Amino acid sequence: MKYEAALYGEVKKPGLGPLHTEFDGKGNAYTSMFVSSEVVKWNIKDLKVLDRAPTYYSVGHICIPGGNTRKPSPKYLIAYNKITKDRYLPTGPELAQSAQLYDISGDKMQMIFDFPTIGEPHYAQAAPADLIRNNGQLKIYKLKK
Repeated sequence: MKYEAALYGEVKKPGLGPLHTEFDGKGNAYTSMFVSSEVVKWNIKDLKVLDRAPTYYSVGHICIPGGNTRKPSPKYLIAYNKITKDRYLPTGPELAQSAQLYDISGDKMQMIFDFPTIGEPHYAQAAPADLIRNNGQLKIYKLKK
């Protein structure tokens, strides 16, 4: 199959270095832009950019709870950033990376929390707690040091 035969269209000037996309179930997609260090919200029907939010620094994976399912929970987006080892004080053998939590419930994305994470941030999935708790899937494991 040729690329053009499967192509619906292309977003005009979305940003530099697009990597990963999640969906909100309301007709919008959110794509991480590694080079321009931002998350871009765009409409999947008309392919127009609706909003941009900066990240610190080069964002890789992003997560909207259920964002790769038919019924996402489109209130929050988490940006998992790379190349951020100098943002936080070195307090242990492993340097913290950075992540941001955005409120995406309105027209514009709004960063509400900026926090350190341990380990190279990579793909993660989230789900509403009730989805797990109410279906008997709750298991608690003790962390061993």
